[in-house]
Amino acid sequence: MYDSFDAFEYIDYLRSRWRVVAVAGAAALLLSLSVSLLLPKRYTATASVIIEPPGDADVRSGTAVSAVYLESLKTYESFASSDSLFARAAEQYHLQDAAHSEAIERLKRRVLKVSKPRDTKILEVSVTLADPKMAQRVAQFLADETVAMNRRENQSSDNAFVEQAQQQLIEAGQRLDNDQKAWADLAAKEPVGALQSEIDAAVDFEAKLRQQLLDAQADAAEYRQSSGQFAHEQLQAAQSRAALLEKQIEDLAREVQQKSTVLARRGAERDALQAELDVTRSMYESDTSRVRELRAAAGSHTEQLRVIDPGIVPQQPSSPNISLNVMAALIVALVTSLVYLSASFAYQRRRVGFQTAAARGMRA
Repeated sequence: MYDSFDAFEYIDYLRSRWRVVAVAGAAALLLSLSVSLLLPKRYTATASVIIEPPGDADVRSGTAVSAVYLESLKTYESFASSDSLFARAAEQYHLQDAAHSEAIERLKRRVLKVSKPRDTKILEVSVTLADPKMAQRVAQFLADETVAMNRRENQSSDNAFVEQAQQQLIEAGQRLDNDQKAWADLAAKEPVGALQSEIDAAVDFEAKLRQQLLDAQADAAEYRQSSGQFAHEQLQAAQSRAALLEKQIEDLAREVQQKSTVLARRGAERDALQAELDVTRSMYESDTSRVRELRAAAGSHTEQLRVIDPGIVPQQPSSPNISLNVMAALIVALVTSLVYLSASFAYQRRRVGFQTAAARGMRA
């Protein structure tokens, strides 16, 4: 009775039945080759899109791209693989057969493949169709539309900031107009130049009056030292003229003081309004520059997509892969035949063992 496995006996058994393996391999070869030749040929075209850093990013940071950042770029696969974009491509290039309408989701799974190779900034858009030229056109269309979609999304997101800055600019312009109007009204209603001229004229006139007062006082002093009726009359006249001049000087000094106070108040108001006008004008100029910069940089604050390879018309079919199919069929045939022969070998050993045991029992 065979109680243990004999490798040499197993190898001899396989060697004696090599035809089983050969027949299985030949059948698998013929069957896989026939099926592969009968299957319709399909061609795959691939367009490549590069994902560049934002336009305002520091160029020195380009060499310090982390693996986490590169992995985050996989989110751009959703741009190229969106259902709406593929539906537009299917409608434009008539990818759905009118006689045998196929669901757009199923068609997309069969036709489109979008991937971002690991640790790269490249987005690959692959399209597989029976017509190689059509496959290339659809792949290029999807790549171009992906770039355009990303540009529109970036522009749309930045437009909100531009609109907000534009509104601030409008408000700053209104404040500037109001301040300029207030300045013009103040200059018209409360002029400073004319009042300053009046004060200067009053000061000059006061200086003349003071000189006349000194002359009158000098005459009075001279007549006071003289005697006689004429001297007495002239003394009274000089003293009266000096008193009148002193009164005029006091009135004129009071007028100059009042006008100086008014001038100082108007100057303070003009200075305050001028300072406010300068601040408003500065804010308006700053908001104008900000709007100009935002408009110039609109759409460049996030990653930029650019088609670097629209793909070529494929010359070799991507499926069926005859060599791969034949190799897989041969491997399956080899494994199947070995399993069959192993099971047959085990069955024969078992039957021989039972027969040997029965013969020994009969002798006993």
